[in-house]
Amino acid sequence: MRRAFLAVLAASSTFALAQAPTTAQPPSAVGQKPDGATFTNLASSFRVQVPPSWRQLAPGELKALTTAVPQLPHDVRQNVPHMFYAVGPVEAWLRGAFDGEYLYVVEQDAEWHLDGDLKARLQQMWSDKGATDGQRYEVLAAERVSLGPEAHPAVVADRRIAPTDGGALRSLDVHVPTGGREVTLCWTCREDAFDQKRGEFLARAHTIALARKSRGEQKLSDRLWTPLLAGGVVGIILLVLYRKARRPPA
Repeated sequence: MRRAFLAVLAASSTFALAQAPTTAQPPSAVGQKPDGATFTNLASSFRVQVPPSWRQLAPGELKALTTAVPQLPHDVRQNVPHMFYAVGPVEAWLRGAFDGEYLYVVEQDAEWHLDGDLKARLQQMWSDKGATDGQRYEVLAAERVSLGPEAHPAVVADRRIAPTDGGALRSLDVHVPTGGREVTLCWTCREDAFDQKRGEFLARAHTIALARKSRGEQKLSDRLWTPLLAGGVVGIILLVLYRKARRPPA
């Protein structure tokens, strides 16, 4: 299950943010931090503003949650700390009060650097995932943006989720490269609430703070430099050993 999910979201680690990003402005709230609490991931690699009382769902709570909320969305059921997990009003969920709104986080190795047709590339990835989990995903829009006070390069996409066992959901997906890793924040709610919630989701996305900035797209020279340097060091060591081996005994 874990492998199938990551295989789709990390289907390519060679995408390129080649075009200059636009600035995604949170509607009617530019420069204002939304009310709520600060969520920091377990690795402390990023933090973002979430609604009050929201926290990460612990794996040990999943069994009780699926009992309390039989129609729990498919992705919320996939829970591996440090990799992919839901953030939301967990205490309310455990009481059976689930309104369909949550943040789903995916953390993975290797930055994404998307090039070409963003919408088409993302749609292919989600279609591949849908083929394995039985859900239907539709990417409705995608754009490159500069996100937050530090203008982090990112991709923002609107996505529709059609589960096999419940009502449709909508998600504002925010893909952010950071320090050689990729963080994806999926701000999700029921489809009929998305138009009203999208502005808030985007405003919260703009509060993101990263411990390390993106390394950027790796150039061919960067890829070659490390192995060449390592090869040079090994060559020097072998030369020294060779000379010692040929030195006549005293």
